[in-house]
Amino acid sequence: MFQDRFFEDDTVSPGSGFETNIYQVLGFLITVGFFVAYLTMPPFLELSFVKVHTPAGDWALRNFRLFFPAVSFAVIGFTTVFQWDMLFPDRRDFLIVSMFPVPLREIFAAKFGALGIFLGLLIGALNFFPTLSSTVFCLAKSDAWGFGLRLVTAQIAATAGAGVFAFLLVAAFQGVLINVTTPRIFRRVSPWIQTFGMSLMVLSVSTYPVYFLLLKPAAEARQFWLWLFPPVWFTGFYDILLPAGDPFFAALGLYAIEASAIVFLCFCLTWACGFKRHFRRTLEAEDTQTRRPARSRLRVLAGSPVEWAIFAFCRKTLARSTKHRLFLATWMSAGISAGMFVALSVRNGKLEWSPDGIRAVPFLIAFFVISGFRTVFQFPADLAGNWLLQITESRWAEMARRAARKAVLVSGLLPVVLAILPFEIFAAGWAAGLMHVLFQITAGALLIELMFWKFGKVPFTCSYFAGKTSLSILAALYLYGFTTWSFNMADLEKALEGRTIWLAILFAAAFAALAILWRRSPAASEVIFDGSEPFIQRLDLN
Repeated sequence: MFQDRFFEDDTVSPGSGFETNIYQVLGFLITVGFFVAYLTMPPFLELSFVKVHTPAGDWALRNFRLFFPAVSFAVIGFTTVFQWDMLFPDRRDFLIVSMFPVPLREIFAAKFGALGIFLGLLIGALNFFPTLSSTVFCLAKSDAWGFGLRLVTAQIAATAGAGVFAFLLVAAFQGVLINVTTPRIFRRVSPWIQTFGMSLMVLSVSTYPVYFLLLKPAAEARQFWLWLFPPVWFTGFYDILLPAGDPFFAALGLYAIEASAIVFLCFCLTWACGFKRHFRRTLEAEDTQTRRPARSRLRVLAGSPVEWAIFAFCRKTLARSTKHRLFLATWMSAGISAGMFVALSVRNGKLEWSPDGIRAVPFLIAFFVISGFRTVFQFPADLAGNWLLQITESRWAEMARRAARKAVLVSGLLPVVLAILPFEIFAAGWAAGLMHVLFQITAGALLIELMFWKFGKVPFTCSYFAGKTSLSILAALYLYGFTTWSFNMADLEKALEGRTIWLAILFAAAFAALAILWRRSPAASEVIFDGSEPFIQRLDLN
């Protein structure tokens, strides 16, 4: 039961079973492993078997050794965080198993067994092709079988160790939360932790071009950050198992073993201590609230009950739907990664900041967040559940557009800008920092209006028609958005610094434009619930 429950997924089409879902997950991981093996294993193995070593070749080889644990750590960690709700038994699991005469220790052991199967399948699928290619290559080197066997062993230990550590780290952190929080608080903070964790795992591999350039100077200077970044630790397994290993990286490998043991011990203790406690509290918790829910302070944003209903529906769907949070987390991580590439550069082994690039980062991240919401709103959460909105709809497409726009403003733009505010104040001072944030909010609000100009849908309720929009047009718009728009806004912000009159004129014009756009009342139209082509098109073949 735990195995089937663990691999359930609401993104699978109705009628499909456990096998379909698990094959999709494993197929994705095998594909990633295949491309990793196809693109990186040949030069890695050639460098590994050279007989005459040079400093440049050794560091190129070490960069390859860093890449494999980084990918394993990020992919396994991302998948584990994505399955966050499935790691620990939830209320439904406890209600089912409590009806049977099964001891709690057997339930605990069964859950551990399901987790072990899950972890083994993930690591095996991801590392199948890299291990196979390295094994075949090593067997072809008939004069170096001993070294080849040790190389394959080091490869498996480094990649599998990084994946196991990522899994244990996420599971141990969940165990700590289960012990220190109540079931209700745990359910409330889980969506935020899940979104942040998925973004962190994406960043751990998408920023590889930055930190692999820092590896050599950091290792030579024995910098402290190497002891805080897990993928670097597991590169030490190559130095432990292969001849002529570097003592410093070998020490990092031993540190990886110690850290894995500590995380595994924390995982076992927190789960053993919290299992019975969480089991009891989950069964005792009530699904219904005993008191009347408080009036939300965001209610003032809605101009009508219909608009408030759509606004609340958007926010609650985002809080409950894992697949939509997955998309937003990935999209936001891509924006942060692009911002890091714009703002940072590595020269002479040191990170250097670009002032113009740093100024463009907030606009770049805001563009990715707003465009991510614009895209994710078109993917349905559950088409079978939008019947209530369809039977109550009465040509209020403009209300739906306003509610969607306000949801992006409150749930997307404002949190991002407020997260950037402390850095703006630290870098530019209170006055300039607040001016920058106000300018970023204004530019983001105008961008929301532009992107949602003709959005006549209730988010998460419309069927998606993939071929309705030209991909070439979308690609051109997004390419312009995260390059030209971001840098143009940054240049405009820089030009307005110290020019109070022009700044006041710009803000007055922008606020007036926003007021007009927020109050515009187009002709009443029906909400779109079907994303298919509206008309039958004839081919005219005769």
